[in-house]
Amino acid sequence: MNEGKLRLSLAQIGKDANPYSTSVVYTPTGAPINNVVRYTRDNAAGDPSLKPELTTAFEVGTDLSFFNNRLGLNFTWYKSNSKDLIMDVSTAPGTGQTSITLNAGEIQNKGVELTVSGKPIQSGDFTWESQINFSANRNKVVSVYKSLDYITGGSSFGYAGSGPSFLYRPGYSVGDIYGTSWKRYYGSKTPEPFRIDKSLPIIIGANGFPVRETAQKILGNSMPDWIGSWSNTLKYKNVSLSFMFDTQQGLEKWNQLDNFMAAFGIAKYTEDRDQMVVFPGVLEDGTPNTKSVFKGQGMGPDGVDYKDGYYRAYYRGVSENFVQDASWIRLRTIALSYSIPASLLKKTFMNNATISFTGNNLWLSTKYNGFDPEASDAMTGDLTSSSQAGFTYPPLRNYLFSINITF
Repeated sequence: MNEGKLRLSLAQIGKDANPYSTSVVYTPTGAPINNVVRYTRDNAAGDPSLKPELTTAFEVGTDLSFFNNRLGLNFTWYKSNSKDLIMDVSTAPGTGQTSITLNAGEIQNKGVELTVSGKPIQSGDFTWESQINFSANRNKVVSVYKSLDYITGGSSFGYAGSGPSFLYRPGYSVGDIYGTSWKRYYGSKTPEPFRIDKSLPIIIGANGFPVRETAQKILGNSMPDWIGSWSNTLKYKNVSLSFMFDTQQGLEKWNQLDNFMAAFGIAKYTEDRDQMVVFPGVLEDGTPNTKSVFKGQGMGPDGVDYKDGYYRAYYRGVSENFVQDASWIRLRTIALSYSIPASLLKKTFMNNATISFTGNNLWLSTKYNGFDPEASDAMTGDLTSSSQAGFTYPPLRNYLFSINITF
C-alpha cells in the first residue's frame, strides 16, 4: 500500500423555490385588446409559508493505492434525507387553481460508489490503463404532505386507460410505475395493495379473454438497481486507443410507442390476429381455462362476433404489457489517435500534430424493444422523463475525424 485515506463528511444543503412560488400571480394571456395587455390568474397557487428544501447528507469512504500507484480503489457509502421538498401538488379545479406549490414531503437516498483504477500493463513503449466504476442507490419516500396518500409526479397517455402514473407514495420508491395489469388468481393468498405477483396465473373471463385489473399497481421501477462503466486506454509509442462501455441494470420503462403500435395492429406480434387461441390462465374459481377464442376483429371462424378484437379491446388497455425491461449495455465511445513524431515536424511550422478518429454510441445490447431505452420525449427533470420512452429519436451515432495542430 502506497497511500490510504479515510473520508467522513456531514453536510446540509438548502434549495430555494422558483420565483413567485409563495403567492398567486397573474400572467399575460392572449393578444392585447386596444393595446392593453390582458392578464389572467395563474393556474398554480403559491404558499406564503413555503420554506427552502433542506438535504442532510452523510458519507464515509476510503481512497487506497497499491503497487507504486498502479492500482487504486475509491469507495463511498452515503445516506441523505431531503426534507420539505418543494413540489407542485394537484388540486381540484373548483378551488380556482389546478396545483399549489408546497413543502410536500421527504425522500431518503442511500447507496455506494466504487471506483477501481489501475495500470495492468506498463512495459516499455506499451501501457494499458483501465478504470471500472460502479454505483447503486436505493431511495424511499419517507412522507408526503399531511392528509395525502400520495403525490402524482407525472403521467403518460396510453390507449384505453393504459396510461401509467408515476407517484410519490410513502414507504415506496421514487420511480415506481403504476398502471393497469392482468388480474391474477390469488386463491387463499392475500394480495399486496400496490403490487402484483406475476408468478400467479391470469384470470380468464367467461368470454375466454384475460380480465383487466383496473386499479393501478406497481409494474416496475425506472431507477436502475446499479450503473457501471469500464473505460480503457491502450498506448503504444505514438498510437493511442481508448474506449468505454457503460451500463444500467435492473430498471423498467413504459414503452409508449409499443402501446400505439399494438392499438393499431402495427406491432409485429399482432400479426397472429387470424388465429384461434386458448389463453393460458384460470377461471374465477381457479379451474384451468379451456375456451378457444379468435384474436382478430369481427366474425371469427367459430361464428362469434369478436368486434374490435383482442389487441384493441383488451391488450392495448393493460399497462403491464408495455412496461419493459430497459436494462442496457452500450459501447459509449471509441477513439483512435496517432501523434506525428516530433522528428518529422522539425522543418515545419508545427510543434505538434495529432490525427484522431472517434465514434460515439456504436453498439447497444438491450431486451427493450423500442428504439433506445435512454430516449425520452417527456420534459427533462420530472418522473415522466425517466420512466417512459417512445416517441422520440434515439441518441445519435456519430463519427468524428479530426486533425489537431499546435504551432
